Amino acid sequence: MNIEYLKTFLALASNGNFTKTAQNLFVSQSTVSIRIRELEKEIGKELFKRNHGTAVLTLPGKALVEYAEKIVGLEANAIEQASLAGTFSERLVVGTVYYFYDSFIADNLEDHLERHPDIAIRIVLGHSMKIIHSIGTGELDIGFTHHPYNHPGYYCQLFNVDEMLLVTGAHNSRYMNGISIWEVKNLPILYSSFLDHATENWIFPRQHLFSLDIDVGGKIVPFLKKGDRYTFLPKKLVEKELLEGTLINIPLIGNQLPPLENYIIYKRDNEKHATICHWIKWLRDVLQIPEPCPICGAE
Repeated sequence: MNIEYLKTFLALASNGNFTKTAQNLFVSQSTVSIRIRELEKEIGKELFKRNHGTAVLTLPGKALVEYAEKIVGLEANAIEQASLAGTFSERLVVGTVYYFYDSFIADNLEDHLERHPDIAIRIVLGHSMKIIHSIGTGELDIGFTHHPYNHPGYYCQLFNVDEMLLVTGAHNSRYMNGISIWEVKNLPILYSSFLDHATENWIFPRQHLFSLDIDVGGKIVPFLKKGDRYTFLPKKLVEKELLEGTLINIPLIGNQLPPLENYIIYKRDNEKHATICHWIKWLRDVLQIPEPCPICGAE
């Protein structure tokens, strides 16, 4: 079987949309369609039910997913093991949302390199759904996401939570004493992508357009320091700016926003179980989180 066809199949199985699959794989939509048709010809079964650009797995398609993941994972492992020979004892590929990397990993990564020089680390930044998909295909060993993934073949646990704040530039003192959640929609809000869809729809009208929308939320901080703009950001991400006084928190009167959640996800049958365990234990250690490793229970 063509490995690229299998990767395309898994991507389409994950998001159920031909256009999104093409965008994620950086190919044309027609290429996605051709690869799926060729795979269906080879297998002799219809793998998806199509309907206006969407795709739903058929029973043969569902049966293929597990085997496709194993085949793709084996290819990645083979390449990795050949590369490791004589240099490192192990290679760990860590996927993480941008916020988690900036807030918890980046400043501590040098410590891991010094403690474990025999382990090669690859960091892959992306959004939650892409990370979960890449764990399934074997491209990532472990992921840190804002969304859980409840599947018997995966380990998923809440790692930590962070308070969501309404923030603005320090010069903007108009609502320093607070504002109701119902007034927020009338503010010049910049959208930072950290609100979940339920909260976003609760605060703003559906299909609301913002003057600026950046899908990597932390990149919106410089635009808050001028004018009278506001946005919602997790506290840890702007901790430095709040302490320095370049940004301020505007209290929400009568309401609290749901916290931003961060999850650990990895496949239970991953052969790098011990290395994953060491990585989580190290991260909890440097972040001074006292709980034992959620995978093996080690202190």
